[in-house]
Amino acid sequence: MAALVVAVLTVAGPALMIYLDFWFFLLVVNVPGIGFGIAALRRLPDPVEVDRYIRYTWACTFAYVILFVLFTIPVMVLFVMMFLLTS
Repeated sequence: MAALVVAVLTVAGPALMIYLDFWFFLLVVNVPGIGFGIAALRRLPDPVEVDRYIRYTWACTFAYVILFVLFTIPVMVLFVMMFLLTS
């Protein structure tokens, strides 16, 4: 359950970036992680399947965080450069 909650909370990052008019951040939404979390909940009677889907959910969430940081760093550098050039 925690893996699914964290995967759903990762939508907040792209939502904030879309609010700031960076629509290309929508490309890194953690859809596979959310899907694997839902699949784990649907397979509750089978603990082996649940463990496998929970591992997939956490792997997708960690990969998402890495991609989000890699997307965010150039945007932050761009903001700093624009701030330094305008002052």
